[in-house]
Amino acid sequence: MRSILLLLFATFVAGAVHAQTFRYEVYDADLVPPHIYKERRERVLASMSPQNIAIVFSADVRNRQNDVDYEYRQNSDMLYLTGVPGPGATLLLVPRGIRIGQKTFREVLFIKERNPSREVWQGVSMGPSEAMEHLRIDTALPVVAISAIIDSLLQGTDTVHMATLPTRALNIPLVGRNVYTDVDMKKWMKERNASITIKNPMPVLARLREVKDTAELRLMQRAIDISIEGHYSLMRGARPGMKEYELEALMEYAFKRQGAEDVGYPSIVGSSYNACILHYTTNRRTTQRNDLVLADCGAEYHGYTADITRTIPLNGTFSKEQRLIYNVVLEAQDSGIAASRMGEPFRAPHAAAKSVIARRMMELGIIDSVEHVGQYFNHGTSHYLGLDVHDPGTSGPLKENSVITVEPGVYIPEGSPCDRKWWNIGVRIEDDILITRNGPVNMSEKLVRTADEIEAIVGKAP
Repeated sequence: MRSILLLLFATFVAGAVHAQTFRYEVYDADLVPPHIYKERRERVLASMSPQNIAIVFSADVRNRQNDVDYEYRQNSDMLYLTGVPGPGATLLLVPRGIRIGQKTFREVLFIKERNPSREVWQGVSMGPSEAMEHLRIDTALPVVAISAIIDSLLQGTDTVHMATLPTRALNIPLVGRNVYTDVDMKKWMKERNASITIKNPMPVLARLREVKDTAELRLMQRAIDISIEGHYSLMRGARPGMKEYELEALMEYAFKRQGAEDVGYPSIVGSSYNACILHYTTNRRTTQRNDLVLADCGAEYHGYTADITRTIPLNGTFSKEQRLIYNVVLEAQDSGIAASRMGEPFRAPHAAAKSVIARRMMELGIIDSVEHVGQYFNHGTSHYLGLDVHDPGTSGPLKENSVITVEPGVYIPEGSPCDRKWWNIGVRIEDDILITRNGPVNMSEKLVRTADEIEAIVGKAP
């Protein structure tokens, strides 16, 4: 085994030298510092016993059609622990360490070697040497080394913490053959150690990712600030008769202008009855003068996403009924934000918001019992936010430096059992809230929220 590892290491060194046809460029100066990734990996390692190992895979390249792939986005756990931007990587964490050459390592990154001929077509990728240089990974090896190393480790391992495999996973010599499913991987491990326990996923990552560090909060604030400008762009440029996708374009153009790599999730821009569809993303309808437009859109910046919703009157003025519902939702959101305090139950913001909506909807005669509020407010108020728009977490008491959304809504589709004057009113207001010792902080507070403030902006091109 030692000779195999030495040979693989030597092959990597030789290949790294050969692959310098093009220079690997780092274009942004505000990336997460490498030592932060190191600290995160150390925390994962500290949570494991000496007989444990952890394996984290990069996301797969997903095919769009024929020979065209979707734009690549890294698996969030891999991004959180390494910062590796591209596919074909596997992170191995070994608390007891593994000897490679003359050194013992507790972390090994396996990554595709650079391919000069492929780089002519697809640009320069990060190979093993670049990973060590730019991300300060203790050691990085070509993917061909995976099989031998994991095979040797399994004999002294009682538990493998293994994140879910990508869809086309490991079409590489990980285990001496192509592996496409969790079942294949687990079978291969059991063949080598029948007593081994495989756990999926790693709860420690959910706990770690729930609480944001300083680097994460900086990038999240940037994503939020970009998103705010996108919402202002939509508000100011909105005109009756525009297609929903034209409004979406105003939003996403502003995102790109300010450096966002992508949207954090498909943009929701629903007018009239489409605003009553919670995750409406068709965005093809032609808007009309008296429509409300619900825009739930967030930019992704260096992997981190915002999640902000505003609802605007397309003609610049809320009707009487639209304003009444808007103010119900705004009051509910204010109550939900006030309840977003460290130590409070995760569902405290929802309980607070739901109580307001139930009471006010009864006062308006839209429902005749608080038990019927779910007909018009049929989703939760909060979720964690970070590398994923629905970030992992414990759903326990709210913790300092966690970030949640507060997003109550009222949706009254046509045909609802209430006065038809309320039909096709859909309102959601959503902001991103940082939990601190001193109370909740609205990270998106720079975006107007009240009905009067919105009316003063809509249609007023700068």
